[in-house]
Amino acid sequence: MKQELIVKQKESFYIDPILKQELDRIKIAVTKKDRDFVMVVDGEEGSGKSVLAMQIAKYLDHDFNIKKLSFNAEQFIDKIKKVKSNSCIVLDEAYNASNARASLTEVNRSMVAVATEMRQRNLFVIFVLPTFFDLDKYFALWRCRALIHVYFNKKGDRGKYIIFPKTQKKLLYLYGKKKYDYSKPHSPYPPCSFSNHYTLDEKEYRELKSQAFKKRVVSNMARNWFLQRNAYIKFLFQQHGLTQDEVAKIPANYGIKAVGERQISNLVKELMNEKDMA
Repeated sequence: MKQELIVKQKESFYIDPILKQELDRIKIAVTKKDRDFVMVVDGEEGSGKSVLAMQIAKYLDHDFNIKKLSFNAEQFIDKIKKVKSNSCIVLDEAYNASNARASLTEVNRSMVAVATEMRQRNLFVIFVLPTFFDLDKYFALWRCRALIHVYFNKKGDRGKYIIFPKTQKKLLYLYGKKKYDYSKPHSPYPPCSFSNHYTLDEKEYRELKSQAFKKRVVSNMARNWFLQRNAYIKFLFQQHGLTQDEVAKIPANYGIKAVGERQISNLVKELMNEKDMA
């Protein structure tokens, strides 16, 4: 099978002819027929899904650059509202094993928030996820129009993917979600290949992704600390019978800013609800 090169100025990268044919069809639908297109690229960590997503983005939108790449829901929503029509936006979440579920919740919410915006602006949108099966059912079945599953070959090398178009993607979600199984139904296309070519500056990309990951880790830690603090406060109410005012002033006794009265009041309400449910 003859390889094809996509050339833009001094940049060139290989794209599988099967994928190229599908992307050409998608470009016509979005740019000529007043449509939008949402695609998911998923795969294991290190499989190269982000590299492939950026190659697809560059082919769909020759002006694709680092400014059209986002690493969290907030960045994604902001970019969707600012880019010009027929642009491609990539949401490349900075996942790790401990926060994937929480991050996917943000993805689902962000899709809801900008669904109409994407349609009206005729955009290409690519979500880079650990697994397609954790997407919200509505978006997995109806808003996402294609899935590209990136995987390692039998030797453990990366550079392979399989395309699931709309119908097969829908059946895959319905039948494969229980066991996270990508084997049924079979894709109508044979496996495709891609090269390890970054269409964006690799160093800049890695630095931005690292920063996003660190911010997410800090955010998760802060949330855990918040929940732990609430647990301690509830313990003081339940086991020691302290008043709201007494609990609020405890930090001040150690030279730390006191807990807000509203926060204490909300915790009391939670405790009352828990007692009512007991």
